[in-house]
Amino acid sequence: MALQTRVDPRGAIVACPARGTFIGNRGGVLHNDNREIVRQYAGRRWITCLVEFKGRRRTVMSPNRYTELFFLDEAVALAAGHRPCAECRRDRFDAFKEAWAHSKDSTGRTTFLVAEIDRELHASRIDSKKQKVVYQAQ
Repeated sequence: MALQTRVDPRGAIVACPARGTFIGNRGGVLHNDNREIVRQYAGRRWITCLVEFKGRRRTVMSPNRYTELFFLDEAVALAAGHRPCAECRRDRFDAFKEAWAHSKDSTGRTTFLVAEIDRELHASRIDSKKQKVVYQAQ
């Protein structure tokens, strides 16, 4: 039976045997000792990482370790509310930060702390009832 580790474009965590081209997390442990998802997020830092980085190896859904989530591609990860990791995807993270600053151009500010970005992203992805916000386009 496939674990709930795959994130769809709307941000739902679903069971799927295929891993995807990116891995990430939502700020911590989302699973229980039976490797079942018991909450949708643990913090504001929703990131997308490289599947392979510096030879690191992990067992998916290890006890008391952050929950690994998988994405088909970067477009799905962004649509689901995740940003590029500042460590393993530094070039994409820097481009993301630059685009973020450009979108805030009216303030004249050009630099932002990652915690500020995560705080604003989180406010746009989770509503006051702690439910995932989904935007519909025509």
